Amino acid sequence: MTILTILRAATRLRSRVSRRYGQETNRHVWTSTLKRGSSAVASVGDAVKNEYQVGEEVSGFLVKEIQDVPELHLTAIRLEHVGTGADYLHVARDDPNNVFCVGFRTTPMDSTGVPHILEHTVLCGSERYPCRDPFFKMLNRSLSTFMNAMTGSDYTVYPFSTQHPVDFRNLLSVYMDAAFRPHLSELDFLQEGWRLEHRDPRDRSSPIVFKGVVFNEMKGVFADSQQLFLQKLQNGLLPSHTYGVVSGGDPLDIPRLTWQRLRDFHSYHYHPSNARFYTYGDQPLVNHLEFINDGYLRHYDKINPETDVPEEPCWSEPRRAHVECGADPMASGDGQTSIAVSYKLVDITNVFETFVLYVLGELLTSGPNAPFYKSLLEPQLGSGFSPSSGFDGHTRNTTFTVGLQGVKDSDVDAVGRIIDETFAKVSTEGFPPERVEAVIHNLELQVKHQTSFFGLGVVLGITPLWNLGGDPIDSLRINQKINRLKKCIEENPKFLQEKVTEYFLENKHKYTQTMSPREGYETKLQEEEELMLSQRLSGLTDDDRTDIWEKGETLACKQEEDDDLSCLPTLKVSDISRAVPPTLVTDIGLSGGVPVQICDQPTNGITYFSAVLDTHDVPDRLRSLVPVLCGVLTRMGAGHLDFRQLDQKLDLVCGGVGACTHLNAHPINAVQYEQGILLSSHCLNQNLMKMLDIWSLILNEVNLIDLQRFTTLVNMIATDQSNSLVYSGHKYAMTAASASTGHVAALTERWSGLTFLKQMKALAKSKDLAQTLERLRELSSLLLSKSKMRVSVNTTPDHRDTTLRNFQTFLNGLSGEPCGYSPLATLPGDFTPHPSKTHQVFPFPVNFASKSFPGVPYCHPDAGALRVLARLMFRFLHREIREKGGAYGGGSATTPGGAFSFYSYRDPHSTQTLETFDAAVEWVLSGEFDQRDVDEAKLGVFQAVDAPESPGAKGRRRFLSHITEEQFADHRRLILDAASQDLVRAARVYLRDAVVEGTCLIGPENENISNDLFWNTVRN
Repeated sequence: MTILTILRAATRLRSRVSRRYGQETNRHVWTSTLKRGSSAVASVGDAVKNEYQVGEEVSGFLVKEIQDVPELHLTAIRLEHVGTGADYLHVARDDPNNVFCVGFRTTPMDSTGVPHILEHTVLCGSERYPCRDPFFKMLNRSLSTFMNAMTGSDYTVYPFSTQHPVDFRNLLSVYMDAAFRPHLSELDFLQEGWRLEHRDPRDRSSPIVFKGVVFNEMKGVFADSQQLFLQKLQNGLLPSHTYGVVSGGDPLDIPRLTWQRLRDFHSYHYHPSNARFYTYGDQPLVNHLEFINDGYLRHYDKINPETDVPEEPCWSEPRRAHVECGADPMASGDGQTSIAVSYKLVDITNVFETFVLYVLGELLTSGPNAPFYKSLLEPQLGSGFSPSSGFDGHTRNTTFTVGLQGVKDSDVDAVGRIIDETFAKVSTEGFPPERVEAVIHNLELQVKHQTSFFGLGVVLGITPLWNLGGDPIDSLRINQKINRLKKCIEENPKFLQEKVTEYFLENKHKYTQTMSPREGYETKLQEEEELMLSQRLSGLTDDDRTDIWEKGETLACKQEEDDDLSCLPTLKVSDISRAVPPTLVTDIGLSGGVPVQICDQPTNGITYFSAVLDTHDVPDRLRSLVPVLCGVLTRMGAGHLDFRQLDQKLDLVCGGVGACTHLNAHPINAVQYEQGILLSSHCLNQNLMKMLDIWSLILNEVNLIDLQRFTTLVNMIATDQSNSLVYSGHKYAMTAASASTGHVAALTERWSGLTFLKQMKALAKSKDLAQTLERLRELSSLLLSKSKMRVSVNTTPDHRDTTLRNFQTFLNGLSGEPCGYSPLATLPGDFTPHPSKTHQVFPFPVNFASKSFPGVPYCHPDAGALRVLARLMFRFLHREIREKGGAYGGGSATTPGGAFSFYSYRDPHSTQTLETFDAAVEWVLSGEFDQRDVDEAKLGVFQAVDAPESPGAKGRRRFLSHITEEQFADHRRLILDAASQDLVRAARVYLRDAVVEGTCLIGPENENISNDLFWNTVRN
């Protein structure tokens, strides 16, 4: 999973993610670290250099190295624990969002999922915190900006971040005790891993089935054919050691794991001698060292955990294999075969060589000027690159993969041949100098780009390298690598070509994998599970069956118990400041009245640009094409630049270029809202006019003529949407459920939900897109002007005047005349909220459920109570849906101005979960909670409300949501002042007594639902 995706999501719920159990591959430290950015000069770094000396011992740790990394404005200090050999890296930086992470090299040799199940189980209770599941309990007793736990192919990490010093110590204590002194009780193993249990734990006559959170999670993971493809690809390319198994667990192997094997795995994998500790931020290092040593590490002796991962032996001949999967009902084309060719490359600890390979990977696959983009995507041999295409640096031997998905069976051999031919052509012809310059410029821009989660990005980015013995500090010296690469290319113009020859044309360690759907695949998997269950049951004695019954009863009773949480540390609501540091913005009018919001910030020499183009006046017959226009606007070419030339210009000048739909309800008036297209990009200050010149060209002369290019983009967008369904099923369910509750929610569903997914599938299957392209030209002529545009700019104070002059020139050059319009329009009268129940049938082994109700505006007096109510219900929903129900997750959420929604994720249940949503409302109405629960819910809400903002994002809430500083402060007060009776009233008025509710279930066939006349069943 890319670190960028983790941080963008910034989820507070624990999501176990890795290369396959989450989103995408972790490409390497180069992307993950660079995209985190930098900030002010690190004065705390100066303090570290003055306080510590190499060779001295501090609280049981020996200082090994102290290094400045100027380009990232940080000072890194590396230490080693004297008694155990534990590795420690501290990154000192003037950043209040402090981070801790402890990681372990975890190297399973089978596919029972032992590291993954262990990661779940250690967080279920420990010596100092013996309550049930302290990790989830701390979600509502903390102001953390991030809490998580993740299992990769050969590591497990436990990171958190927070801006509050007391909170940091509280979470540090919980995390350390969980990692080194967990209970690892049998009941927790059965709940989190797998168990045999009666379908109804209270009914001994009900059938015995497999249950368990990880068991169900992994069934959901491998329901995604892309995840299956990735897993099999790694297993096939690197088969000899730990990468040859499924670290997350194969559902058919998970039931072979025993409780004792889990405890044995912990005893040596979670030993300090096998640990890596990381801290980051502006808090004193000595405090961390004292706590970690005195409380934990000093009680251990040094061992050899024997967790080394050897290099994969080189092959003498290439290999290939075929994988079967289920049919994709949302496939956008005639082909459903995937093919990938993957190569084993260098050891991950060879830092410069992996950096070169990362750059080479970008040159080969990224953007329309890349050779493989030209040779594979443009001929439309497939719908998109295969999963993991590009360089991947998360395993002992780094890898490179390229291939296609959505390929016809008749074209598979041709794809393999074209891949070989493309490598040969690049080896001979090389890369245009401007392409190399563009990739390097992108790296240099990313060094300066700032986000609020820099420290978290650093540790997640360096973990694969550090875990396998690489130098984490050396990996941060980005400019050093860039300069060395430039010198290599200057001295040898064929430097990169020779790398292509070495690593691809002459590399025998080459693995080709194909995957295609098999009819009845899902049925086959179900039959295999039933056979495994039958074999298990046939060997049970009467005593075994009694034991299963008794453990099931015991677990059910434990899950019902009210925990004594007095052992857990917590912040208080009084720790939340009622004062709001103001963000100063200035509103001006340029070019005859275009509204411009400018915000002076320490952006490290970068200017951030956003603009909203109003779409209210778009005719209904064109409105569904707004998200399509967003998807192609910056990728079709403009004016004298074709799409390749435009992409090249963008790469040389700016970053983060994009267009997306924008929908927002009025913060006060429930009948007003804004709809539009949001444009955004950023660049170095000195490149601002060049960036704006490109936007001028796009807005004035976008090229919506090239039918072949448009067809390629439609196929890619459709594939991306289809690939997101299994991973984000709960979001699609929530969007669909809320669509019946309000106009803005309905439009959101049409622009980004299942409706849009199906629209893109239909477009991709269309034999003639010329008419669609003609309608896009009509749409663009209505929208792409300054007539109804408003702009936001964040830049450094010393560049303000130049910035305003550049924007005046930019706006003067756009077509249209500002009309002094209000960006907020009145809701149309043709929408009436209405109850709905929809079952979207897909061939998944798990469900995604949601039930939604109309919400209230941001400034409504009940907005705060509803936000606290949603968080309060987590206590009930987590127990019922995850602990007892075995789903991966569930909860409730509300967006001011939007809907109040319940959801479940990778859920073995369907209508039972919908009943649980109703039961959660009754739980609140019965008053089965106390003031402590309310206070904890408020803390949970403020994790999002007061989340850190990067300089480039300051003022964004005001610009996008029209929420003033005063309204934000009032909203915070509504949350802080919400009382128990307010929550009960909100639950009654907005949930139980709601006139309208929408329900959506995404999952397999369900006879009970299909026979229910109140349900609309849609078979996809």
